[in-house]
Amino acid sequence: MSSIWTSVRRGFLRSLEILLMLMVAVLTLTVLWGVFTRFVIGHQAEYTDELARVLLIWVSMIGGALAFGEKAHLGVDYFVGKLDPEARKILAIFVQVIILLMAVVVFIIGGWSLAMGQMGQKLPTMPCMTRGMVYLSIPLGGIFILLFAIENMVSLIQTPADQIGAQTQSEE
Repeated sequence: MSSIWTSVRRGFLRSLEILLMLMVAVLTLTVLWGVFTRFVIGHQAEYTDELARVLLIWVSMIGGALAFGEKAHLGVDYFVGKLDPEARKILAIFVQVIILLMAVVVFIIGGWSLAMGQMGQKLPTMPCMTRGMVYLSIPLGGIFILLFAIENMVSLIQTPADQIGAQTQSEE
């Protein structure tokens, strides 16, 4: 079962990486096109600033969730390293519970409420999109963080305290 989960997890992370690469590529091309049209043609394409902002928001939310899933986020472990293994395990589980609660309350519930409240407001230079579509990245990122936090908690609970390693790549 764990090899199946590992394969699914690896595929999911790879899919998020590809999505982010595509969004960053489109973001880069959008900014370059905006600069080109502004300084070479003399009139900037109207949609470039807005599309760049939308993509930056989506890249930030999905990228943050991916970084959390790959344990690539920052971690300060000086004081945690001073604790005995059982206390480190309890603290690690507590941290995951806090992250889980934040993901649900702030990102999923709050983000969904924000997105739905803005669904009627069209973007000025891209009327095919609403501000709510931009904000949907918040609950989506929250769902990904929630899934990774649940996975981390299950792993922490199943692992003996003396075998728990670094919780982030920065702690290794």
